[in-house]
Amino acid sequence: MARIKICKEDGCHNSATTAGFCRLHYLKNWKKIKSAEKRRAAKNLNAYIESVCRKHPERYMEVIKKDIRSPRFDKFIEETFGYEDEAEDIFDEPTYEEEVEKLIRELKLEKEF
Repeated sequence: MARIKICKEDGCHNSATTAGFCRLHYLKNWKKIKSAEKRRAAKNLNAYIESVCRKHPERYMEVIKKDIRSPRFDKFIEETFGYEDEAEDIFDEPTYEEEVEKLIRELKLEKEF
């Protein structure tokens, strides 16, 4: 027996169609939903970079470049964002290079590496 999910919005009894909301409330909350997705993506990217830096402290940039060019990365982007074009949107933001440079400057490697 299939169950119908109800919209997350308080007081709404419509069926949820997208991201737990009905169509109307999805549009109403679209900006919040997208900003939360971007925060999650940034958090995941930071965790990935930190793990690569821990595993390969001498050649972390080579490993990151290799991973970005792999088909596995494209598949991950497609699964994470639903389609490939969104990855280009994230990396095309005007502050991307500045944020990466800041992230690299702020990376602290322990002496054990």
